[in-house]
Amino acid sequence: MAAYPSLAQWTGSKDEWTDDIVLDRAVSGGVKARAFFTAKKRRFTLKHRLTAADRTTLETFYNANRLLAVTLTWAGDGNNYTCLFEQPPRFEYIGSGLSDAEVSLAEQ
Repeated sequence: MAAYPSLAQWTGSKDEWTDDIVLDRAVSGGVKARAFFTAKKRRFTLKHRLTAADRTTLETFYNANRLLAVTLTWAGDGNNYTCLFEQPPRFEYIGSGLSDAEVSLAEQ
């Protein structure tokens, strides 16, 4: 399994919990909860500021691993997570050879 490139995770990077809890009410008004997930999972949104070389590295990594599980070291807690790409990285050119990137990953 490939390791996500060690690019700085900028302010604005975040992790969110994904869970499928659904609440239903019985005729009596009592609440029941159900879920099909065995455990909650995380979704990561990574923000990077990239040089042209770093952008090429990220694009190459995505192209080689877009359908494969990758190992992400989340800067928020230093732990490793097995993830899949949710979509291609999004880039915004900001000038002077730099681009801002946003990457969405879902924990497997």
